[in-house]
Amino acid sequence: MKQAVEVKPVQETFPPGAGPVQHTSGERAATTPSEKIGRVLEVLRGRIAPQERFASAPRPSLPLGLEVLDSALPGHGLKTGALHEVLPAGHGDFAAGIGFGICLLARLLRERPGKILWVVPNHMANREAALYPPGLAALGLDPNRMIQVEARKPIDVLWALEEGLSHAPLAAVAGLLPDKARAYDFAASRRLGLRAARHGVTALLMRDRHACAENTAAETRWSVSTLPSHTLYPGQAGPGAPHWRLQLLKCRQGLSRRLSQHWDVEWDHETLSFRLPAPLANRAADHAHWQRDASRRWAEAS
Repeated sequence: MKQAVEVKPVQETFPPGAGPVQHTSGERAATTPSEKIGRVLEVLRGRIAPQERFASAPRPSLPLGLEVLDSALPGHGLKTGALHEVLPAGHGDFAAGIGFGICLLARLLRERPGKILWVVPNHMANREAALYPPGLAALGLDPNRMIQVEARKPIDVLWALEEGLSHAPLAAVAGLLPDKARAYDFAASRRLGLRAARHGVTALLMRDRHACAENTAAETRWSVSTLPSHTLYPGQAGPGAPHWRLQLLKCRQGLSRRLSQHWDVEWDHETLSFRLPAPLANRAADHAHWQRDASRRWAEAS
């Protein structure tokens, strides 16, 4: 008399570090494609985890001294140990972008010791990117805390910035990129951001106005346009405090671009903070008085 025997498949086990043996076509493979993908993902997670731990380390925020600006930023201020970008809004706003970046650095130096690494292309070192020590001092930044490095190519500028971010005693690194610098892309910005987060050094990158829509790993992206300054002495002609129109084009975990508006701000070199300009109505009488005085002096000279 024959009996039916139920045959159950036996699951093979392997010692640690050993792989599956070769099976014939009629046997079931011990490792499925999904399991192989899972193993690859685990290896990649293990390699990325150290960098992600550095990137997620909490860093203090730098208040800018103006409530409308600080409320639009996560942490109620500009995040330190991160990458930030500054762009001119128009063709003639390059100097305004540099001036705004210099004021951000002056604000940062008030809160943190160390020096600033200033990296520029050598063909811009004696023109747009030339540092004027009396001008820096007028904005509240000590020229003795600036270290200037000139590079031949945009890729050399990025290399110097990345190396500077590895030096924790520095307060910040700042660099200028010429128009349409192809060496700067998302991967390059990601490297700068991770290096800044790892060592706690803030990175500031000033770019051309055509980069407003590019995708990078920067924490914030500012658009700066110049506005006429107002005289410091009522009734007299002369330059006043720096006056800009700011727009926050990008902010991670903060105010989105769709909801952001422009802010007209001035820089106070005494308190090293941004402020709102005085109402326009208060300047009308001063401007009229200045016009009458100028007309009178012109008539006397004639």
